[in-house]
Amino acid sequence: MIQRLQSVFLLITAMALVVFLGTNAYTRTLSASESVTVNAYHVLHKTGTLGTEKPVFYVAVMACISILVTIIALFQYRNRVRQILFVAFNALMMGATLAVTVYHIISDAKPIGVGGEETYEVGIFALIIAMVSNSLANYFIKKDEKLVRSADRMR
Repeated sequence: MIQRLQSVFLLITAMALVVFLGTNAYTRTLSASESVTVNAYHVLHKTGTLGTEKPVFYVAVMACISILVTIIALFQYRNRVRQILFVAFNALMMGATLAVTVYHIISDAKPIGVGGEETYEVGIFALIIAMVSNSLANYFIKKDEKLVRSADRMR
């Protein structure tokens, strides 16, 4: 049912992914007027009022697919095996999203300029929280399935 613990973790996963979509993952301030920002939509190098942008919309698309899969998995509570499959696919999607985001931070944002103050923002941590809560949901779904199978054996 929806009030089970794994459903709470799946809701946390969906909310954390929405936070990832709405916030920055990385910011690097090179000077008072120059900064580099990475989020799910673009890598933005801002110099004064000018800025160059590298669009990375596929990261946002992967996060949206992951949100959709999380919501579908949330309502598969009657079929735990299918729910486990959705959660496993979701883990792959979130892992790919994290990998691509870190790739863009390392290859696109860090080589720009020298020095500066770099900060990993809320977005990257929200993605990590989503992955952890997805793993916990998977653990509790498997635990539920094991409990149901052991009860079926006893009958």
